[in-house]
Amino acid sequence: MKYDLHGTTMQLLNLQLTAGEKVTAESGRLVYMSDNIAMQAEATGGLFAGLKRKLIGESFFLVSFSCAGGSGMVGFGSEFPGKVIPLPLKKGDEIIAQKDAFLVAEESVTFDASFTRRISAGLLGGEGLLLIKLRGPGLAFMNVGGEVSEIKLKAGEKIRVDTGNLAMFDATVDYAVERVKGVRNLIWGGEGLFLATCTGPGRVWVQSMPVAELAGKLAEYLPDRRGGSLAAGFVAGSLLSGRR
Repeated sequence: MKYDLHGTTMQLLNLQLTAGEKVTAESGRLVYMSDNIAMQAEATGGLFAGLKRKLIGESFFLVSFSCAGGSGMVGFGSEFPGKVIPLPLKKGDEIIAQKDAFLVAEESVTFDASFTRRISAGLLGGEGLLLIKLRGPGLAFMNVGGEVSEIKLKAGEKIRVDTGNLAMFDATVDYAVERVKGVRNLIWGGEGLFLATCTGPGRVWVQSMPVAELAGKLAEYLPDRRGGSLAAGFVAGSLLSGRR
């Protein structure tokens, strides 16, 4: 299977499939396909696996695309502004990712929900108790918000990340959540109350614009129930305070 990516902030993923090749995608992400590509909605993994996917915000049904003969192409679009990340996985490789990150993968890649290792991490980490787990072998594509940075951690090396900005990490990385220290940091720091601590070895992918944060910013400009604009109130408040 060959692929290429087009665009920058709303990327389009184009896959070229040959006869017998098959990929599985998140429902609703198809943009186009050639006439020799067959599409089929499937409860991949059975009823229990479908229910677990639903719990983490993914679709109960996944959609498979296979090439009936010759060479065909199928394109998928980003669900939100950000980057599509190709992940070549070897046999036994596992990736843990935030909900809504899965886009498409080869048929050989298994896709499941995963409990966080610590209950406190799930309750306080902002992504819930369930996350996405992908297991190789095969090629998978993930969609994360804004720009992305891949950080490689050595054994024992740590990095602290705002819980909303932690997009995904290798399963070899230990994941925990710690409260921000210091009263002034809690009240005036402008950040969340908790940070995710990732301990190597393994890779960590950090996103600059979490989907929830983007949605919150857009909500400021949506009409309120009284028919007024939330943005108008925001602008008026800014002018009164002397800001432009």
